[in-house]
Amino acid sequence: MKIIHLSDLHIGKSNNYEKAREIVAWILENKEIHRAEVVVISGDVVDDGEDWQFKQAAELISRLREGGYPVLVVPGNHDYGPDGYRENPRSQQGFQEYISHTNEYPAVYIVGGQGFVLLDSMLEEMRHHEIWGAQGYLGGEQLLKLDRILEELAENPGVENVIVVLHHHPFDYLFYHGLRDHEDFKGVIARRKGAPPRVNVLLFGHKHLEHRFNDPDDNMEVLYGIDLIYASGQTVERDQDGKMVLPVIDLQRKEILRYHIP
Repeated sequence: MKIIHLSDLHIGKSNNYEKAREIVAWILENKEIHRAEVVVISGDVVDDGEDWQFKQAAELISRLREGGYPVLVVPGNHDYGPDGYRENPRSQQGFQEYISHTNEYPAVYIVGGQGFVLLDSMLEEMRHHEIWGAQGYLGGEQLLKLDRILEELAENPGVENVIVVLHHHPFDYLFYHGLRDHEDFKGVIARRKGAPPRVNVLLFGHKHLEHRFNDPDDNMEVLYGIDLIYASGQTVERDQDGKMVLPVIDLQRKEILRYHIP
């Protein structure tokens, strides 16, 4: 299976809605080229957590779903409040109502033999911090559930790969920007000695920098026993050639294919 990984669309800022609409149109018009079957969005779908922004995003997501794609979305800091650093419970409710249709995390979906685990990396930030910068905080309760879910998926013979998706970047340690409990999170997802991987693919966004974590001198995939670790860039951002980059992940080959949208 191949999946499309979108992130940090920030609909509501500048002309990002128009660019996101171009991305959706390209996906629907080029099915025979990318051959993806699922769309994953790793947070910051909108820019300020306002209803009008969620409605625009929901319209685009509906087009993808009507086109035959399951669309799996996790929340980011901009989805849960203005400017990405101020708490707004109404924004959290709007994300659930218009975008995710769930308030239970981790959320598990098995599609075509692939196990997708969606996390809310703003969960404990919303509960305990009125002003939280751009930080994320999964919390002990969510991590305990994640640990149990990974055990259950490992025992399920119908699951070929486990794909974990969250918004916050577990390898970004900047003050007021990273994931507070990144060490606990990585302890849960890391491969156990002598055992198969607990997680095959780890996807996130937040930093607006595209990167696969398999550098020869600092190989996080080897360190944590995960086949593919990938941070999507901001999908609506144009590169130096004026094109948007659409990453497609081949789950069988554990490869990233990049398509360029004019």
